[in-house]
Amino acid sequence: MSSHIGETGYLAGREGQLGAIDALRGATLRGRGTGVLVQGAAGVGKTALLRAACERARRAGALVVEAQADRWEADCPLGVVRQLFAGLTETCSASGPEELYDRTMALAAGRPLVIAVDDLRWIDDASARWLAYLLRRLRDRRVLVLATTSLPADLIDVGLLSRFEHHIMLDGLCAEVIVDLAGDMLDTPVEKEFGRACQQATDGTPVLVRAMLRAVRDSGRPVSCAVLGEVLASPPPEVLTWLRGTLATCGSGARALVEVLTALGEPVELELAVATAELATVRVAPLTDALVAARLLGRCRDRVSLRPPLVQAAALAGLAPGAGQALRARAARLLHSRGAPAADIAAHLLRSGPLGEPWAADVLCAVAAQATAEGDTDRALDHLRSALREPMSAQQRSELMVHMGSVQSPADIASAVGYLRRALDIAPDVSVRAGAARRLAGLLCVSERHREGMRVLRNAAEPAHGLSPEVAVSLEVEEALLGMLHLPSSDPALTRLCDRADRTGFADVDDRADLDGLDRAPENDALGIFWSVRAMASGRERRHVVQLASRALDHGLAQMDEASLQHPVSVLTLAVAGELHLALHHADQAVGHARRTRSALGGARALAVRSEVNYRLGRLHDCQNDARACLDTLARFGSRRADGLAMAAAARLAETLADSGDMDGAGQVIGDVLEGAAVPASLLGMWLLTSRGRLHLAKGETRAGMNDLLETGRRLESLHVANPAILPWRSLAGMGYAAVGKNAAARELVEEELTLARRWGSEPAIGTALRAAGRAAKGSAGVALLREAVDTLARSGASLEHARALADLGTALRTTNQLADARHHLRQAATLAEQCGGLTLMRLARAELVAAGARSRSGAHCGVASLTPTERRVASLAAGGLSNREISERLFVVRRTVELHLSSTYRKLGIRGRVELPGALIDHA
Repeated sequence: MSSHIGETGYLAGREGQLGAIDALRGATLRGRGTGVLVQGAAGVGKTALLRAACERARRAGALVVEAQADRWEADCPLGVVRQLFAGLTETCSASGPEELYDRTMALAAGRPLVIAVDDLRWIDDASARWLAYLLRRLRDRRVLVLATTSLPADLIDVGLLSRFEHHIMLDGLCAEVIVDLAGDMLDTPVEKEFGRACQQATDGTPVLVRAMLRAVRDSGRPVSCAVLGEVLASPPPEVLTWLRGTLATCGSGARALVEVLTALGEPVELELAVATAELATVRVAPLTDALVAARLLGRCRDRVSLRPPLVQAAALAGLAPGAGQALRARAARLLHSRGAPAADIAAHLLRSGPLGEPWAADVLCAVAAQATAEGDTDRALDHLRSALREPMSAQQRSELMVHMGSVQSPADIASAVGYLRRALDIAPDVSVRAGAARRLAGLLCVSERHREGMRVLRNAAEPAHGLSPEVAVSLEVEEALLGMLHLPSSDPALTRLCDRADRTGFADVDDRADLDGLDRAPENDALGIFWSVRAMASGRERRHVVQLASRALDHGLAQMDEASLQHPVSVLTLAVAGELHLALHHADQAVGHARRTRSALGGARALAVRSEVNYRLGRLHDCQNDARACLDTLARFGSRRADGLAMAAAARLAETLADSGDMDGAGQVIGDVLEGAAVPASLLGMWLLTSRGRLHLAKGETRAGMNDLLETGRRLESLHVANPAILPWRSLAGMGYAAVGKNAAARELVEEELTLARRWGSEPAIGTALRAAGRAAKGSAGVALLREAVDTLARSGASLEHARALADLGTALRTTNQLADARHHLRQAATLAEQCGGLTLMRLARAELVAAGARSRSGAHCGVASLTPTERRVASLAAGGLSNREISERLFVVRRTVELHLSSTYRKLGIRGRVELPGALIDHA
């Protein structure tokens, strides 16, 4: 049962130790005297145990004498002895240890004697000699000596300690005991979770447990772990009083070291803590040993920390105002002087307040850059905000604000815009201003403030002409591209750049065999991008367009920063020019770069462009993954229709869903992006309008489809865009005309497209136009055109368009009764369509196969051959041991996409899960 000597003497969990002392006291009745030493850290309950043992001895009839050693009386000879025998004058008047021993034994003659001394650390030398003498002579005596001491025990003469026959070690209370104790003190049952939380907060140290439980009781709140959290947030003053008293017994410097550990917070190197506390090295070992023994210091290798949490909280509350910041600043300076890693220094700078020294900003910015690279936006912003409070040059401050603007978006566009505007105002360097202008324009663009973004670029370009023509022209090109892609009409910026391009030598580029003679000034790479986009739009000089776009990409000019449109537009230009694999190479690089730099806007645009390239290559699964990731990213900025490249991605996502047979999903994508608004009349808005028209046609809604496609043509004409490789609206509209019997109108459109495609010269565009012309023609003429389309597209890399041409050729051959040849081409079409993920086309080709006399097939292909390229890639990585998260990071897709690919793979391979995957891939190979 529990024993009480008032609340402070509560002995929960000490029944075993009390029982052991009782047993030893019982032995003294039989003349078997002994000594018992109780050891433990401060506050662990040694005194309470001693007093309880003494009270039990009194009740049992023993003579009990007690003394409390005190450090202020340690120099008083026989001070402890005088306390023990106060009132027993004959004993106190003994002249030496022998005589004192004799008189002590005389006291034990009548009844058992219990001598109790609390805290031997402070016993005076004379009393210690007497006690040592006594302990050696207890055998056959009815005397029990009880004493306590705090750890470490080596602070006491080892000769005295060794004379105690029995040692009892006290530790903290366990959670189960704390539950019982709390139930008694709070007068209500408590949950085990509460006991565990209290034990963790106090390390089970009884004095701390009781203080915490009193604070819970005094709060008047229902007992819960949440209340314990409130106590930690505002610890009881008695804990700080106890802590200071305990530190006073640990030796000189203990309080200074604890204040440092409190200020620095996290476990820190002992050497740093000692240096910050300005302690002498010679004091370190005994001081840390004393604090560890007092259960106030946690030590792991070379690092130390204050413990437990309630003590940490009390020590923090006891710090003088400003002391914590001063100590953290001192620690930061020490670490910097030693060349410590920037992250270690910055951990203290963040909480020290402005240091007023230039190196502090450098350290904080370095850690912010690393945090940005790791995707830890909050950490990066914390360091950048702290860096802003330090002294630095205008150049450095402007660069820092540009960085903050980049990191702050898309979480807080308004704040990001504010930082970038301030950077523009104060930046002395033209390159920094240009970077700020591009990023600001990009954020304004995704906020549907396109014209405001163009003004920002124009205002930054004007003063740059006299300082850096390359930067000025690049900004003008950015302005022009933003307008070309997002506005429904031409902008004066286009006229200015056209004039500049003509003066630079681009006016006669049509007459050049190559571009080697063109002025290679740095600004001409940006002008070259602009000229190549204009030439692409008009559908001329494909060879020079490819050369200029490739040159800009190879020189790295186009990949300036996350907000630059020059890189995505250059890659898009290569794709429209039919250089699909080259475009994919640069698109992959852009996605990887955005991933490494953690650029949300740059990553979204890179994914949009790669989705376009993948669609043209016929990689529908890859296109769909990229488009979804792009739209998910841009949704964090706001409206997904604000950025033109996002509309292109949404258009391709809708088309992949339609090609996969999900017509409802395709319509949902377009509706979600438009959010009830009209399709923007910009160039990239035409991607969405064309896709919606194609979707209407696929669903049999011919009138609505034709309206969208013809409106696309009118808008593109107003923008001076004639190239069918950009959007083949004529061939799609021609198929619509043919569906309602308007064959003449259909032939007129597809013939115009074929003429324009041949002038442009890219095989995908020519093949698409030939396919449309073959469908519009009849009989052998149509078959001949479709054969030419198949041959052209087979070389182009446009796999899905190739599959479409094969299916159309097979159908045409069937209708002209060339059944064997029809089946050959239709089988090729079905296989290629399935590999691309075009399930709608695959089903159509299989239906035509049956009509052409082939045996009916049920279900889809199975085995490895039926896997799409992306499914094979995901399956191989999973079979190699990568997790879904690792696969998603490797392929730059969301984890859900990996799960869908694996589910499809399991179904096709006839297996139940990941464990069977390696064997299935080998067995089916």
